[in-house]
Amino acid sequence: MYKILANTLFLGKKVIYMPSCHSTNDLGLQIIQNTDTIEGTVIVTDDQKKGRGQRGNSWISEPNKNLMLSIILKPSFVKPADHFVLNMAVSLGVRATIADFLPSTTCNVKWPNDLFIGRSKIAGILIENSVRSGSIENSVIGIGLNVNQLDFGGLEATSLLSENGGKKEFDRIHVFEQLISNIEAQYLKVKSNKTQELKEYYLQHLLGFKQSMKFKSEYDFEGIIEGIDSNGRLMVGVNGKVEVFDFKEIEFLL
Repeated sequence: MYKILANTLFLGKKVIYMPSCHSTNDLGLQIIQNTDTIEGTVIVTDDQKKGRGQRGNSWISEPNKNLMLSIILKPSFVKPADHFVLNMAVSLGVRATIADFLPSTTCNVKWPNDLFIGRSKIAGILIENSVRSGSIENSVIGIGLNVNQLDFGGLEATSLLSENGGKKEFDRIHVFEQLISNIEAQYLKVKSNKTQELKEYYLQHLLGFKQSMKFKSEYDFEGIIEGIDSNGRLMVGVNGKVEVFDFKEIEFLL
């Protein structure tokens, strides 16, 4: 059973466990609209019926095999224009967790905030912010991390168990506790205004950084990822000049 974490400052001090639900993010959004919940509240389920991912995609997960959760943050010190710092912090926290359990495996962040091992997705993140008076009042951080699932129905996906040879299932409670602890560590860097440190670490683990990659925008093209700008947009070198793309303006062709 998921329980209140003892080794964190504020993340996971309140845990709402739902055996089954439509979407932990939807539940998180309802909670912040109707109650004044504490920062760090975690909503977790073993069976998510209608999980949501980026670009309106569904997040499909086998019941009782993976981690499906949402974290409520109150980053009022972050301006809406700087929202991408939250993406970086959470992505790095999830990546650190994967590295903890798969220390010999390379895991990269696929911009903006998916986690990949090779060409296979192992985790996804959906961040939904509410803005008030020029700052981000609440953030609902949805995370799906594939832990013990082996069959993905032909999708390019993987899990901790798959990457470990399918030998022995991981203790999902242990993975959950490590995940929350790692995300808190990165979020504290946001609170301490260590944005540059986060960005450098993010670029260090960014899939395709300083490499030629194939993309799809209005047309298919090749370019070199040069970095991200202050708004979190992807900077791609194309034919000798740098072009900047927002989230919905470009797709990776892996």
